[in-house]
Amino acid sequence: MRFWEGHPELSRELQQVRETILLRAASDDPDVRQAVGQLFASSGKMLRPAFVILASRFGMPDEERMIRIAAAVEMLHMATLAHDDIIDAAPMRRGVASLQALRGPRTAVLVGDWLFASCFSLIADLAGDQNGRALSHLVARICGSEISQSADKYVLHTSVRRYLRRIAGKTAALFALAFHVGAVESGCSSALVSVLRRLGYSLGMGFQIIDDILDFTRDDSETGKPTGSDLAQGIFTLPVVLALRSDDGHLAEALSRGSKSRRAVSQATRIVLAGSGIAGARAAAEAYTDRAIRAIEKLPPLPARETLREVTGQLLSRTY
Repeated sequence: MRFWEGHPELSRELQQVRETILLRAASDDPDVRQAVGQLFASSGKMLRPAFVILASRFGMPDEERMIRIAAAVEMLHMATLAHDDIIDAAPMRRGVASLQALRGPRTAVLVGDWLFASCFSLIADLAGDQNGRALSHLVARICGSEISQSADKYVLHTSVRRYLRRIAGKTAALFALAFHVGAVESGCSSALVSVLRRLGYSLGMGFQIIDDILDFTRDDSETGKPTGSDLAQGIFTLPVVLALRSDDGHLAEALSRGSKSRRAVSQATRIVLAGSGIAGARAAAEAYTDRAIRAIEKLPPLPARETLREVTGQLLSRTY
């Protein structure tokens, strides 16, 4: 968790989140614990549980309870990753073998289902009915976004609006929920909950756009997946959507060949990098980051606000 090295207290709490999940897995089945441990080996920055904890600091949190709620949110995220890798037949995640590659898709599905069930069980025990309903609505929205992404594969004329709607359901909604749950369950006012939820949404949108840029601009060792991997699967993200707007026909021709030709994918990647799609996508990420910063300015002047300000800048400038 090197992303949080400058925040030792938060890093300690995130380690407790990890231990909570592993302990729950161990009480169920040794194979489940091992599989969950393998998922952690490819886990990223643990942003979502961190945002639960940071949002709670604007209220009166019970630390132990917040750790468990943060664990539930992280289990939901892990479940979506396990299922994503099955859908994409992904052999790697963040530079290590994916769970479905190590254990097979059947085990990966079952572990993903176990994580979903454990997440809902924890939330039912710890959080109010409002957050339980919010969680169930979120899962439906994530599934809808995945269906939309699948339907849009190889569609050359995907609109910016449709792309933004897709990542809102796929990424930003879970960021917003993390802030919402942390704020509500620590007793924040409705006005403060609203500000934190908007902050989470803006951060999530910017985060996903940067992720989609990195798919083109960074090599395998930094992102943990092959350059142009989304493109190879027929998933056209914002850099591609924007590049197609000024395309003279060469990009559309390369993309129309599909993922069967690695040469076509490489050619399309070069065209995207040479065009204006990357710059346009970065401008969009910066706009969402600006929205996040404006939301941060509305928060009470607590240490958590400064942490969020720092993290927001890091997410925009990250290279992994």
